[in-house]
Amino acid sequence: MGLYINNRKHPRVYKNKKKIPEPNQKMMRRDYLSEVIDEQSNANVLLLREIHEMKQQFLNQEVVQANNWDKVANQLNELRSSNQKHTEYEELIIHLLKTQEELQKQLSEKISKQEEFQTGVLNRLDQQEALTEKIFRQINHIRSILFERTNYLAEKIDEGYKITSSYVYNLMTGSDQPITFYLMNNKKGEKQK
Repeated sequence: MGLYINNRKHPRVYKNKKKIPEPNQKMMRRDYLSEVIDEQSNANVLLLREIHEMKQQFLNQEVVQANNWDKVANQLNELRSSNQKHTEYEELIIHLLKTQEELQKQLSEKISKQEEFQTGVLNRLDQQEALTEKIFRQINHIRSILFERTNYLAEKIDEGYKITSSYVYNLMTGSDQPITFYLMNNKKGEKQK
């Protein structure tokens, strides 16, 4: 705390224009009891502040706990309701399972019949595939025979055409030369022109 100077009533008291050498205090008196009391007072203020803060935290915690208990109570009510619904669902599921079991027996019978039918169809398809392969081989055989016969007939027709055309040429021209010789001479003549 600074030094108080009353300029109105005592303007010169505690005033000095000279520089004061430091430290200027030679003696000091300590009152340990007042220091202890001051420290205790400060500690009491801090303690009261801490107690007040703890009280505030306790009140806040009470509010939080009350909200948590409300949530727990709501969850318990929901669980009771859910448990009731779960029991009803269990009964329904047991009933449905019994009905599904009957349906499953019927379905297994139908599936076994369907499997027998599919096995028959697969056997028929295998037989059909074998027949198709046999027919395909026969068609290929017939095709090769037709190709051979066609080539043979084409050669025979070509030979017959040559013989017939030579015969007709001989009749028309009176020449003994074959028509191929005549065609070759015509081609040479056209090239020369």
